[in-house]
Amino acid sequence: MTVKPKITELLKRLNDGVFEKEDVIALTLLSAVAGESIFLLGAPGVAKSLIARRLKYAFKDGSSFEYLMNRFSTPDEIFGPVSIKQLRDEDKYQRVVENYLPSATVVFLDEIWKAGPSIQNALLTILNEKIYRNGDVIIDPVPMKALISASNELPSKGEGLEALWDRFLVRIVVDGVQDKQNFNDMISKSLNSNSDTVTEPLKITDSEYQKWCKDIDNIEIPENVFNVIHVIRNYIDQHNKRDENKKEKQIYISDRRWRKTTRLLRTSAFLNDRQAVDLMDCFLIKDCLWNETEQIQTVSQFVRDAIQKHGYSLNFNLTGIKEELKEFLLEIQEETKFEKDTRVESYIITDEYVEIINPPSRNDRFIGEQALKQLTNEEQNHYLFNLEYSHYRRYQYYSIRKGKDNLHIKINGTDYKLKTEIKGEKRQITKKPHKKVEEDWDSLTI
Repeated sequence: MTVKPKITELLKRLNDGVFEKEDVIALTLLSAVAGESIFLLGAPGVAKSLIARRLKYAFKDGSSFEYLMNRFSTPDEIFGPVSIKQLRDEDKYQRVVENYLPSATVVFLDEIWKAGPSIQNALLTILNEKIYRNGDVIIDPVPMKALISASNELPSKGEGLEALWDRFLVRIVVDGVQDKQNFNDMISKSLNSNSDTVTEPLKITDSEYQKWCKDIDNIEIPENVFNVIHVIRNYIDQHNKRDENKKEKQIYISDRRWRKTTRLLRTSAFLNDRQAVDLMDCFLIKDCLWNETEQIQTVSQFVRDAIQKHGYSLNFNLTGIKEELKEFLLEIQEETKFEKDTRVESYIITDEYVEIINPPSRNDRFIGEQALKQLTNEEQNHYLFNLEYSHYRRYQYYSIRKGKDNLHIKINGTDYKLKTEIKGEKRQITKKPHKKVEEDWDSLTI
């Protein structure tokens, strides 16, 4: 069995009894094979811990360790208690690590940001070096394939959590069950969510895992993938320059994170039986670059634009196209003439701002795009701006609400039109009916 069919069937078994977590489980398994850690952001009760418990079944003889952190958690609870026998008889400070984090295949740490400094430091060593120093004994490497962390919040600023946060390469927002039928099944049916549904041939052995790790490093990275990565970096640089005075909006990506992200792309290609990374793998980048939830949409757009505008290389069979065009032109008839109007009027966005036609003041000519999207039928106070100043000077609050349509707003009770542009065209189209339609029509003719 090649890798892709095995992984496809393995994911199917891991999802047995779990609803609407296919993408999360797939990314978690991908991260584990790549040797990277993953962070799940979500409210309590959306199956974050269940995902970790299921993942251990992907590995032969896999074991799991899970712990709910609190500010009083001690290293003994995570890495194992100190061995009294070793301390008493041999004067050695060693922990009993069996059934604790250093001996587990899959680790799940809930409320990770509540971990104290001593736990954080030990975790960093394990994540960085894949080793654990237990007194004078070094576990190298630790058997851990994946460390899954979770919380309903992101790490607080100024508490020294930046280094630990940076180690979680893949970051996913986990939601509850949305589909009505899935929800009904989830709350009413007997599920085998905590059972091992993976057959032995599908489980990943240690030797198989080690071989995969070596093979992943040999996956080719084509020039168009490098191109996409450079374009995304450029988008981020431009974004940071626009918001250079707003540190909370800056997107910082370390060189280490870029290197690990690239290996994640290689792992995706390998698990899909490909010898080189392709553009479909590049969509994974969006789950590796955001630091704040407000950045998710921005980063996702950067990745989509980079792939769409700079990644695809289209090869056309011009001879075939010319023949198809020739046949199409022969089918045109005047009686099937109709008009198609694809014109759409929309407001113009200039550097995240929208201009107001004949504004209340010449200095107050622009409204922020985000503020515009937040308008309702209720009055709200918003600044208007003048883009002639490099820092987008704002003057005073205005009472603003929705206008008569999406191209108008009301400012202090007066309706104002936004500056717009029309895209699309109005054109006449002539096309012969489908051959089957002609046959049906002829069959009715006497």
